[in-house]
Amino acid sequence: MIEISFIFYILSALFLINGIVMNIRTNATVGLFILYGLSLCCFVFGRYHTQILAATSHGIPFYLRTLVIIGIAVYLAFMGFIMAQSHTSVTYNEDVMIILGAGVKNGRVSKALQLRLDAGIDYHSKNPDAYIVVTGGLTPQKDTTEAAVMKDYLISHGIPENIIIAEDKSLSTQENYRFTKTILEDKNIKHSSIVFVTNDFHIYRAKTYAKHCGFENAHPLSTRTDIFTITPALTREVLGVIDMWVFKLR
Repeated sequence: MIEISFIFYILSALFLINGIVMNIRTNATVGLFILYGLSLCCFVFGRYHTQILAATSHGIPFYLRTLVIIGIAVYLAFMGFIMAQSHTSVTYNEDVMIILGAGVKNGRVSKALQLRLDAGIDYHSKNPDAYIVVTGGLTPQKDTTEAAVMKDYLISHGIPENIIIAEDKSLSTQENYRFTKTILEDKNIKHSSIVFVTNDFHIYRAKTYAKHCGFENAHPLSTRTDIFTITPALTREVLGVIDMWVFKLR
């Protein structure tokens, strides 16, 4: 029978490797620190699980352990709910395509952002009349904006510059939409129907924010999530959804 400590040592190593790969490929994020935290927790539990279980077998520690288990179960249920929303629903007749930002590093798009941009390029091939809005403010290096890097990527892949609109002030998904709507209205660009492009784990929050910011007829275009990104992204996304429900939808 496999020792429980061995299982948690393996999990610890996987989370650590995942974190290292993420650190190489993208900027430091909450999700990255979550990975390192999970790695440490798994290692500690693997090493001291006998003592931990004995110390929490009765009294207040037992109830605290129960709460932790329930909390983990609820967190996993949230993840399942979020992923269940990850669908695509486009007509290829939308007026505007909004590609939501997902981080850049050293002037290059992250893997998650590349997947979104490539999906946007494919959509353009089927609906070339739609304007394309790229979103995102200053990068962590503060030498350029996400929108500028995204625009360069699209142009380098054959997208006409005259249909690309850069929204380069936002620092969050909600601001992506809010600032984009202002730009479209200022330019008198029709946006009665839009398509927004993002990764599967982000669809639910992105669609909720779209409607909250006035894009009532918003169609999701979901892209897959890179295997090295899915764990930190989903873990962080649960916090993002809770923050949205509690603070942002007022």
